[in-house]
Amino acid sequence: MRDPVECIKDLIGNPLFCDHMQKLLPKGATIAPIILASNKTCLSQFRGDKSAWPMYLTIGNISLYIGYLPAGKLDCFTSDAHSLAGYRLFHHCMSLLLEPLVAAGQNDSLIHQVFPILAAYVANFPEQCLVACCKENQCLKWDLLTLLMRDPEVTKDILEKRKNGQHPIQFDNNGLCSVFNPFWANLPHADIFLAFTPDLLHQVHKGVFKDHLVKWCLEIVGEDEMDSHFKVMPDYPGLWHFKKGILTVRQWMGTEHK
Repeated sequence: MRDPVECIKDLIGNPLFCDHMQKLLPKGATIAPIILASNKTCLSQFRGDKSAWPMYLTIGNISLYIGYLPAGKLDCFTSDAHSLAGYRLFHHCMSLLLEPLVAAGQNDSLIHQVFPILAAYVANFPEQCLVACCKENQCLKWDLLTLLMRDPEVTKDILEKRKNGQHPIQFDNNGLCSVFNPFWANLPHADIFLAFTPDLLHQVHKGVFKDHLVKWCLEIVGEDEMDSHFKVMPDYPGLWHFKKGILTVRQWMGTEHK
């Protein structure tokens, strides 16, 4: 595990970065927008099911690995408690990993005015839901009751009420999980819901097309008619041609979704 503040110092110390920032900002003043990225990755499909969960940090020029998150199965928990235990373990580890950023983002030193602030979090949709403390069948950015963007302070207040034994209606309506100490709660000036970047694979190619449009069309025209249309489509550069239709595809990868 590496100290994220030390990583930021190394990145800002890059001569190319310093020369560029010197032209744009007054001398001695800057904000370091922190971009985090994570992706749980399967290491082998032939011998066991080993996986790794690396966490990367960048301020826009060079990416650095700052640590690995636990990727265990958590078999010690029952099936009912397994998912929630995974949520809580993730946020606890992220809190430990990013703890130096809390003080660094609040430091108002007159010597070096550099404030590292979480600006973006790059992850696929399931991990975004994990970060947002909500279930995967819910919208992680919008409050479905008010139709407004989710507010971190409001979300923290809902989770705190739930922790104290209350049952706010927003908890269930927004599909929240009982993660009472999200890692982003104490990060200064950070709005985790604005920090999420789009996930084209899960939200557009798989979410909108395969999980919704394909199912709707199948209910309307049926399987045979759907496949016949895909089979007769002419070849076109950049367009995947399903010679046997789409219903025979057993495993959908990024190429098929696109």
